[in-house]
Amino acid sequence: MLWRRICKLVIVSVLFVAAFAVADEPADSSAVKTDSVAVADSTGLKTSREGTLSIVSLLLPHNSLKNSETLHNWPFFAFAVPAYTYHFKVQQDFGKLLSFKGLASGDVNFAGVGVKLDAAIELMHLLELGAEANTGTALNYGRTATFMGVYRPEKRKYRRDIMFTEYAYGMRYHTALTIPLLAFLPKSDWTKIILKGTAELRYSAYTGAEDKEVWKAGNENMVNGFKYKYGGTLIYMMPFERVPMAMLAVNASGFKHEYDFDDAYKDYNPSFVTVSITPMASIKVSQKWNGMLMASVSRDRKFENHRYPTTEELLQKQVGSEWDLRTVMFVMSRKF
Repeated sequence: MLWRRICKLVIVSVLFVAAFAVADEPADSSAVKTDSVAVADSTGLKTSREGTLSIVSLLLPHNSLKNSETLHNWPFFAFAVPAYTYHFKVQQDFGKLLSFKGLASGDVNFAGVGVKLDAAIELMHLLELGAEANTGTALNYGRTATFMGVYRPEKRKYRRDIMFTEYAYGMRYHTALTIPLLAFLPKSDWTKIILKGTAELRYSAYTGAEDKEVWKAGNENMVNGFKYKYGGTLIYMMPFERVPMAMLAVNASGFKHEYDFDDAYKDYNPSFVTVSITPMASIKVSQKWNGMLMASVSRDRKFENHRYPTTEELLQKQVGSEWDLRTVMFVMSRKF
């Protein structure tokens, strides 16, 4: 309906304006910055602005390419792309028990442009509860990659929407519990271990999609509905100058309601639970540059057909599941 579409566009516009307004300060603002520091000293209010330039290098092994129209015979495919993220953070501490945290951020990468506003409360710096509003628009690269559009089952492919004509938007409710295992272990350089459990419920929608339609505005297939993710990360602080930290993340995710999908996707099994295991290592290159090396191993759907065009995955019949290495990624970043 027309009124519903207008409301969606208004919400998207407000999010874009609000998130980027925090970056719109005068070039000569030393007086303003001096005042903000004084306020922070007297009330405990902390603010920070940070821009991060990243070079994202991706390696896709053959199993991730086997159904590609142009790369299905390749043993692997590697590429590197730039990305930029800007954060404005606010934190107000009320003693040692309670903190309020706010975040406004915008990012630009090879898949599109995104904006988010996040607010959270933190108890004893261990338990965090928050909510995030987000929106974004994606890019398309002809026949090579479809990052934005609604899937058309009758044509067995996506409709490629033009950037800034349609938007994804939604809410994310998240919680995290940090358990400092290092407090219970013998103190040494080899026992600095932290365990962090997380859970989130995310509602996503697309201005160009009706309910039950599958769409993309980024890297994954979505519907107008809820998706969940829960898991944990083991963080190991290491006594090495160049490799200061290693992590192991395990997550399970899926769509909350199978009825959010059209009946055409029944064989695809929309209620399937995807499990991922991601080892990571933080690398310190220099005073200004840092890196992160990670690999993603996941349990995904196994289909009746072993070879099919990538755009026909949503219409395949699932017959089981399989584990495989999906991606290897290295990210170089510099903060400003």
